[in-house]
Amino acid sequence: MKLHDIQQGFKDTILDPETAEAENEAFRNIFKSDTGISLENRFKVYRNNVIRSLTDVVLAALPMTKKLAGEKFLEQAVRAYVTQNLPDKADLTLYGITFPAFIATYEPARSLPYIADLTRLEWAWEAAYYAADDQALDPDELAAIDEDSLPDLRFTPRSSFALIDSDYPLDEIVDFCRNTPDGKFTLHDRGCKLMVLRPYLKVQIHKLDDHEFTLLSALQEGKTIHEAAALIDEDDDDFDLAAFLQKHLIRGTFASHSLEK
Repeated sequence: MKLHDIQQGFKDTILDPETAEAENEAFRNIFKSDTGISLENRFKVYRNNVIRSLTDVVLAALPMTKKLAGEKFLEQAVRAYVTQNLPDKADLTLYGITFPAFIATYEPARSLPYIADLTRLEWAWEAAYYAADDQALDPDELAAIDEDSLPDLRFTPRSSFALIDSDYPLDEIVDFCRNTPDGKFTLHDRGCKLMVLRPYLKVQIHKLDDHEFTLLSALQEGKTIHEAAALIDEDDDDFDLAAFLQKHLIRGTFASHSLEK
């Protein structure tokens, strides 16, 4: 057999042993079976090591989901994910970042409708933690810009920046998971909008109002201040663009700015 066929046969045997045993007899015949240990038991060693190690990598990023869904349930879901989504590179730092899409269609999780968004938040936190280090935009850099040019400003968010829009109160879930001992938890019937950011060493999660989320989403897409502000209802007197910019410059949300040419 060619090396590629051997490698593919080994992969199939590890991930889908029943199918591999029925369809890949040639691959199995290249292994000696007179060692006193059955071939299947020898494969189980590799199978358990591969699946266990990858499952542990994904589980490590989901402590809040584990608390709410239960360790046994989440481990079963992650093992199902792992067998269908092997890593495509050696760096496992963000292996499992596509798990939220998997769990959203995972039939046993139908009774936990918030779980996909919660895992999405946890992976945003994980990505922010490992994001490239960068510096916050110095507000003094804006002082030299002509006032008439301010509407044409564009802001680039920090590398750790992420936005989460959920139909569920993820902020309540985070508070429960971090600050409440094990016990019953009742979700309020509301959604929330969150920003994930690592301005310095620690990852932060900030709750946003609708206006903040709209503006930050628009700026993330590359819109100018004028284009972003135009998305806010003109009749909304509660909105203060200057206060929004000051808040996020102080918070360190942005990495850089540019002027539309």
